[in-house]
Amino acid sequence: MEYICTMKEVWFIRHAQSEANAGLSTSIPGNIPLTSYGMEQAQALSDLITLAPHLFVVSPYIRTQQTAKPVLRKFPTVPLEIWPIHEYDFLSPIQCADTTVEQRKPWVKNYWEQCEVSYVHGEGAESFALFKNRVLECVERLEDSEHKFIIVFAHGHVMRAIWQYFITKNTLIDNDCMRYFRDKMKYLKVSNTGIFKASYNHQDWNIISPIFNPEINGSDQEHLTPELPKGEK
Repeated sequence: MEYICTMKEVWFIRHAQSEANAGLSTSIPGNIPLTSYGMEQAQALSDLITLAPHLFVVSPYIRTQQTAKPVLRKFPTVPLEIWPIHEYDFLSPIQCADTTVEQRKPWVKNYWEQCEVSYVHGEGAESFALFKNRVLECVERLEDSEHKFIIVFAHGHVMRAIWQYFITKNTLIDNDCMRYFRDKMKYLKVSNTGIFKASYNHQDWNIISPIFNPEINGSDQEHLTPELPKGEK
């Protein structure tokens, strides 16, 4: 079934469970694969997508490509593009080689306490300024695309950065922007295969679903959780 729309609609989907999400030690961020459960999540996600988009977009990271694979098989004629919407790797992969999420927590805490927009942790890491600018450039590509219905397979921090831009309309990337991301967007819980949908009317972006207000503590809010069949976790 083909999707017919009068304005542009984009679905942003976080990748399925990766080995890092499962607590395993990892090294090269772009090479972290899905777990077996992640593969099941990707298939369940594909079963839920019943409308063919006009374009699929994935990041260069293997976990988004593996997540997209079942739905790409489902709609083989839809074009696929790889865009630089990869995750925000603010810690140096060299310094963090063969570590788990739990082991990296002290480094993560120190990084966000500094909250310096131009700071680079080490070799292979990215500053917040570079990350946010990269994301905004991809948003511009979405705006300029001729396609009306686009599905983007992305990452948690990327989706939070896009959401932040949609609700604030702020293109200034400074320490205040980074602090807002740290203090407010953390309440947006992006589950594996979680989706948020937005529309673009040639001037403004509007979030279709879910409902989220960064000014409210996240405990009572709707989050980006996948609509998986009952019994899934």
